[in-house]
Amino acid sequence: MKNALAKTDNKLIINRRRKKAVRKTIISLILLISVTVTLCLKLSYFNVSNISVINNHTINSDEIIKLSQIKKGINIFYLNFKNVQTNLRSNPYILSADIKRKLPSTIIISIKEREAVFYTKRDNKYLIIDRNGIILEEKEDISQMKLTSLLGFNFKEAQIGMVIPVQDKRKLENISLMTELISDNTSGIDITSIDLSNNLNLEVYTNNICIKLGSGNIKDKLNKALNIIVNNNLKDQKGYIDVSFDGTPVISIDK
Repeated sequence: MKNALAKTDNKLIINRRRKKAVRKTIISLILLISVTVTLCLKLSYFNVSNISVINNHTINSDEIIKLSQIKKGINIFYLNFKNVQTNLRSNPYILSADIKRKLPSTIIISIKEREAVFYTKRDNKYLIIDRNGIILEEKEDISQMKLTSLLGFNFKEAQIGMVIPVQDKRKLENISLMTELISDNTSGIDITSIDLSNNLNLEVYTNNICIKLGSGNIKDKLNKALNIIVNNNLKDQKGYIDVSFDGTPVISIDK
C-alpha cells in the first residue's frame, strides 16, 4: 500500500515538473519571439534600401516606385502591401501587383499590365483602350504605338480608368473577341480598324478594304477573308469582301 502511494506521489511530482518545464519553455519562446520582433522593427538593418520592379513593359520603374509611395528608409515590416497595391492600381495600365519582401532590405514589385490594343480620337486627342474596353490614357501622339482604330462607340462620356459606357454589354464582349483575333492574326495583313456599331454586322478594315463579317463564326469568316486578300494580292486595293453569310463570298474591288 505504501509503495503504491509512493509511486503515485512520484508520478504527480514528475507531472508537475514536466508542466513547469513546458511552461518555462513556452515563456522562453514567447520572450524570444518578442525580442526578435522588436529587433526586426527597430533595427535599421531591416530598413528598405532597394526597390526592384519587374515585368513592367509600358510604365517605367521610377514611375511605379513613385506611385507605390514606398519610401526608402522605412522598416520593411511596417509596409502595408494592400495600400501599396491600391496605390499602384490607380494607374489604369496596372492590372495587378504582387509585392514581396526580400530580407533584409529589398522590396520586389511584380507588375501585371493591361495591354493597349485600340485607339479612338476625341477632341483632337487619342484615347487608348485595352481588350476589355478600359480607357488606359489620353495621348496627343500615337505614332510610336501599333494600335487598331475602334469605331462604333460613343466616347463623349468615357473616362480614363473606366470601361467605355455602353448599353449593350455584347459590344464589350466583341472588343475582347476582336482582340484575340488581332493577336492570332498571322496572315501578314494588318487589321487597321474595327467597327462594332452593330452586333449583327461586325466589320473590320485592312487599310482600304472593308471585311463584312456579320455575326457568328467570326474567326472562320475573318480567316476566309484574309486568305482571299493574300491569295488574290488585294492588300493595297480598295473595296470590300462580304463573308457575312453562308456561301461564296462577295468580292468587290474598285478599278
